[in-house]
Amino acid sequence: MAKPVLAELLRFIAANEQLPRTLERYKGYDRDVIGKLIAAAADRVEQAEAGAGDPPPARQRPGVRKLGEERAAARPPEAAAAARTRLFTDGAARGNPGPAGAGAVIVSPQGHIVAKVGKFLGENTNNYAEYMGLILGLRRAKAMGIKELEVFADSELVVRQINGEYQVKAENLKALFEEARQLLSAFPEVRVRHIRREENEAADEMSNRAIDQRL
Repeated sequence: MAKPVLAELLRFIAANEQLPRTLERYKGYDRDVIGKLIAAAADRVEQAEAGAGDPPPARQRPGVRKLGEERAAARPPEAAAAARTRLFTDGAARGNPGPAGAGAVIVSPQGHIVAKVGKFLGENTNNYAEYMGLILGLRRAKAMGIKELEVFADSELVVRQINGEYQVKAENLKALFEEARQLLSAFPEVRVRHIRREENEAADEMSNRAIDQRL
């Protein structure tokens, strides 16, 4: 298994470790604040690592781009998006309504899973669970300090509502829709896309595990 880069390791700690000894030693700080501090440190480390191997900038004539800059400018949006952190979200309800769970999985630009989250929702509908999966994932990504995010869900209803193509008519979904939209607005670069169910297995596993284990 490849050794993770330091910034990725810090983000994993920020998202998943409870840090009981740290909380005990530093009274007055809660888990969320410490997680954000670690995520901010990860950003600084990533910036330092990105610049560590760069040669001194060459002098250029005004108006002349470097070759690398020309290639970056010509790169299609899809190529740039591929380098973003990906968030996969899902929800499940056995019976609809029935025992429900929400799940989300965050994958680094290098393709490593850096966070998993699941929550048991009691008796609820599938659409409610799908929204909760999205909200749980966005909360975790925000706590990790992620700035650019590609969000994937297999619920066409949720994706189309979030993207403004469908109206939200169900009363039990309106508050969830507003919370999800508010969370999305916290990311400078974010996009929500629909994927097939078979492409969303990791998040589906977390939502079903949340039901089975009452997470």
